[in-house]
Amino acid sequence: MSGQAFSVISNFSSMQAQKDLYTTNIGLNKTLGKLSSGRRIVEAGDDAAGLAIASSLEADGAALDQAVRNANDGIAIIQIADGALNKMNNLLLRAVTLAEQAASDTIGTDEKEILDIEFQELMSEIDRVVSVANFKGENLFSGSGTFTKDIYVGDTQVQSFITISIGGSNGVGTTALGLSSSTVATASGGRAALTSLNSAISSIAKFRGALGAQQNRLINAVGIIQVQSLNVKAAASSIMDANMAEEIVNMTKWQILMQSGMSSLAQANASSQMVLQLLR
Repeated sequence: MSGQAFSVISNFSSMQAQKDLYTTNIGLNKTLGKLSSGRRIVEAGDDAAGLAIASSLEADGAALDQAVRNANDGIAIIQIADGALNKMNNLLLRAVTLAEQAASDTIGTDEKEILDIEFQELMSEIDRVVSVANFKGENLFSGSGTFTKDIYVGDTQVQSFITISIGGSNGVGTTALGLSSSTVATASGGRAALTSLNSAISSIAKFRGALGAQQNRLINAVGIIQVQSLNVKAAASSIMDANMAEEIVNMTKWQILMQSGMSSLAQANASSQMVLQLLR
């Protein structure tokens, strides 16, 4: 605007100062928004491509956090089942003691009948434990087959399941374990019961071993998912989070420019008043 004539109608210096102040004000507001939110991208216009990438990463992070909770739910189911099987194992161990005692001829018929009363109560308790072991109302030891659940541990990009399986194809009650007709009312019955009890204890141990393997898998999956979630969140953070030191420097710059711009605008507006001095 060099060579501009003196004028009281068009003040191009003031217009230029106002334009610069407008740009400075936008820059200052953006910087203040970043400082107050802690985000580098406050509006889509700040970095449209970065916002799209970060939004996808944040969705993955949220999905992975839920995947951890899903896996922990699966672990809880297994722990409920294992707790029931552990109780059943303890009952079977007590039954072994009774059968071993009944198998000997050192006690009489009356004593064996008393032992059998407790023995049958133990068998009834095993069936009761099987019937009440549940997760949110679903019986874990269904007599009609194996209890299974698909635990979803994927994210928004890749589907992934871990299937947990509890019990055998025929369940784990006294019938499935071959104990429904066992008795210790006689010595021969006690000896036969020992064989059946040994087989039942072995079956329970196998069931628990399978549960332990599945629980360990889920625990390892949780650890892997947590690392994956951390890395995804770190990637999103590198895109979205503001560099506070840099933004503080920018704020200082915009504040100085705002002050100098306001001063320049005041001087430009005053120049029109100075032209009037020529009339005096």
